[in-house]
Amino acid sequence: MRLTQRIELNAEKPATPQQPLLRVNSLRVSFITRAGKIQAINDVSFAVEAGETFGLVGETGCGKSQTALAVMRLTPEAGIIERGEIWLAGMNLTKNISKEFRLVEKKNGRVNLKRNKSMLDRLSDEIGEIRGKDVCMIFQEPMTSLNPVYTIGRQISETLLRHGMILLVDRILARNAATDERLKEVVNAVSREELSQTQLHDVLQGAGLDALEDQIWFILSRKDVGVTQKIRMISSLPQRKVKPTTAAFLRKVQKSNGKIPAEYRILNKIPFLRRWLMGALEEEALQVSYELLSFVNMPNAESVLGQYPHELSGGMRQRVMIAMALATRPKLLIADEPTSALDVTVQAQILELLRDLKRQFNSAVLFISHDIGVISEVCDRVGVMYAGNLVEVARLDQLFTEAKHPYTQGLLASIPKYGEKRELLQTIEGTVPNLIDPPNGCRFRTRCRHVFEKCSQGPPWLQLSEEHGVLCWLYGDSDKHVNQ
Repeated sequence: MRLTQRIELNAEKPATPQQPLLRVNSLRVSFITRAGKIQAINDVSFAVEAGETFGLVGETGCGKSQTALAVMRLTPEAGIIERGEIWLAGMNLTKNISKEFRLVEKKNGRVNLKRNKSMLDRLSDEIGEIRGKDVCMIFQEPMTSLNPVYTIGRQISETLLRHGMILLVDRILARNAATDERLKEVVNAVSREELSQTQLHDVLQGAGLDALEDQIWFILSRKDVGVTQKIRMISSLPQRKVKPTTAAFLRKVQKSNGKIPAEYRILNKIPFLRRWLMGALEEEALQVSYELLSFVNMPNAESVLGQYPHELSGGMRQRVMIAMALATRPKLLIADEPTSALDVTVQAQILELLRDLKRQFNSAVLFISHDIGVISEVCDRVGVMYAGNLVEVARLDQLFTEAKHPYTQGLLASIPKYGEKRELLQTIEGTVPNLIDPPNGCRFRTRCRHVFEKCSQGPPWLQLSEEHGVLCWLYGDSDKHVNQ
């Protein structure tokens, strides 16, 4: 079932073109430990528009990754979403959070976490339709995210067979419906000139072959073959037909919106019948995996399909993770420090790749990093986090030229500048507060050089302009007193 048809998650608010793709409202995430309750994320709110790259930056432990995991509904076992809302494409992913758990206080003052297992099982099924399809995540360390006992081809194929079945079916049936006559116009256009993707789309639309666009564009994008070979490959597409019985099965899957019909599910559990039933889909998934690896500029993409994660370098493994994340063309791509484990040269290649793929697939990106230099390379807007709070949000250019929060100013001041001679770099004095017992009011006040009396109260969120907001008493308050 498509996400827009899921009544359980979409009952409260229909998606409209005016809504941001992702909206997080007053999100609070805590961890229940023996030492006490850790307030990891405290009333965080932000939005990500379709096609936008929004960055979250801050030092280690500030809550960036936990925010991303909360959006994915992958909060670790000891963690709970205490309150707040997460809306993705008009769907409320946190509609029943109050029923997911309860906190039981013991006589010794400790708090125990009791989870509602039946509610969480239902949630897992519902979110499983979304996670990996409409929202995907690239994790920081690909070696721990990839399965060491499965080949790369199998792991990408598994994603496609789980979340992209309708894509595979459409591709196979499109080839089945293609004829030499209908492809003649495409072949003639390719032989005359080098086509852009927009021009190809128009030609295919005129020939009634829209569903073949991905396959033909991949052929045209290949740099290892000449024009003559490309024309031969396009002309041979109608020859890759499946048997009538397989085509009938695939049409039923297509009508079921990518789900295997009930009458075939028993056959799917018997190994030799599964090969007959799913063989064409598995072959197509492997072909798409090869195309995805080629799109992310993987060297020797075809041979990489048969390799295992430990046989690849760090940069190659990260390209695999990006290919896997893009397999189902998600609306939102979350990149959690995707370059921190890579050397500078490979880091630059991955950042360039992410920029190119964002333009090509038009996905929104939530980019997480502790490196403000990396953030400046890829993001349109930036949110700065400190000790579980979002302290400032601004356009990228505003953040570097008009930073308002003292923590943001401290981060920018600590960056060495080309041509400037200093014996010591500027630092932010003090340490991050203990989140089991954070300071009252502003959590940065114990390290802030502008601290004054009112900072012991919770600061308001001040919207300085349409795209610039800050969590600080220093702005918009006539009674402020700055202690220099």
